[in-house]
Amino acid sequence: MPGTLWESSAVLAHYITHPSCEIEAFRRMRIHGDGKGSGGDSTSSTSSSGRVQVQPSTVVELGAGIGLASIAAARLGCRVFATDGSPTSVRLLKDNFRVNLPDDCGPTTIKPLASMLEWGDLDGADGLVDQISSLPDVIMASDVVYLRSAQRDLAETIRRLCPDGHLHGRVVVAHRWRADSMTDTTADEAAFFEGFDGEFDTEEVAGELLPEGYNMRSRVGTKLPVSVFVMRRKH
Repeated sequence: MPGTLWESSAVLAHYITHPSCEIEAFRRMRIHGDGKGSGGDSTSSTSSSGRVQVQPSTVVELGAGIGLASIAAARLGCRVFATDGSPTSVRLLKDNFRVNLPDDCGPTTIKPLASMLEWGDLDGADGLVDQISSLPDVIMASDVVYLRSAQRDLAETIRRLCPDGHLHGRVVVAHRWRADSMTDTTADEAAFFEGFDGEFDTEEVAGELLPEGYNMRSRVGTKLPVSVFVMRRKH
């Protein structure tokens, strides 16, 4: 797959496809046979043959990069909208989707759509919601918190895509910690997630659902620690 594969992207893809992933939007895609299913409040019906037909979950990836997590979600049967603020990355996303998700890749796979979305562009976020025709079931991202100057715009975009009252929506962020201990750098990164505390309930995913070696907040060999956080709007 062309482009740079960041470790946290691989961790995110591993988590959302794990059999014990409890996010409804992904879990239901596995339950309804061969990866088909739905998330959140998606509706279902029964065909004349008696087979349950369920609307696919909608997933938005922010800062998608090469699109590994988007490809993983698409293979589950999700309707994926992969976004990035770089035109070069959007072109790369389209190339990777074409190569890794050919037209004959399976009846349950929906090829993701790649588009530009700069963090903080709230009109662009609204346009994406209009394109989806609903708020997304899942907003996911990996390795997006390290740049302090972009954190406010990223947070505004997340809030726009998962606004107050969107109770079935989920935000999933895989974060690669940049230091061996809770220094000022990692404290700043942690503050990004803490900034949502008044609006979202946040849980860190258990280590057994992540690839081996990524469930510790300290360096393991050549690996930097990666955490996955799942956020949901407070009732």
